[in-house]
Amino acid sequence: RSVAPMLDIELLDATTFQAANGDKIFVGGFRDGKVSLEGFFDSDATTNQIDDIFNGILGSTTKQVVTISPEGALTLGNRCFLVDADTTKYAVQSPATGLIQANAEVQSSSGLGYGVILQPTAALTATGNGTSVDNAAATTNGGAGHLHITAKSGTTPLITGKIQHSTDGSTWVDLIAFTAASVIGAERIEVTGTINRYTRFIRTISGTGPSFEVTVGFTRF
Repeated sequence: RSVAPMLDIELLDATTFQAANGDKIFVGGFRDGKVSLEGFFDSDATTNQIDDIFNGILGSTTKQVVTISPEGALTLGNRCFLVDADTTKYAVQSPATGLIQANAEVQSSSGLGYGVILQPTAALTATGNGTSVDNAAATTNGGAGHLHITAKSGTTPLITGKIQHSTDGSTWVDLIAFTAASVIGAERIEVTGTINRYTRFIRTISGTGPSFEVTVGFTRF
């Protein structure tokens, strides 16, 4: 129903004796990223409803791969937040009147990556190359890619996804290779060093009548 990504910068008091003009002085410290979520309560373990998902991951030592696109994940290049998160809160509110609400909060250990959708949410049925996204310039601090598989069908379906980068939008080099997957799930992979101006998602799909609903996001650090 609603989502609120938040990035806070810790301010450290660096005020000294006889500071100029009697003003306090602050310097930026560590970043703190978190996301608050609110939705309608529903529970059915066979279809992975909101209550079953959050009860299953609350307190888990496994980081959750979270991608949030305020504009929606259906359009290539839309902005998104990529979070490597721990679920820290989950609450259910049952009012006397109205619908039951479910609220959750996830805490990041690596800030909020501000990136783009490289593969809009869609059912992919065949091997192919996605359309590239132009960042206007290369960057040098690495980045992270998120691959989400939210539905699959077919006989022995298998998808192997990669994120590639390019200096000119024509010659491509592999940047991130996701683990070959045949089930619903998500994966985050981080890389270091230079990331060229253009990026795209490609996939190799095999099996009989395969179909994977896929969303891919990428952020530069």
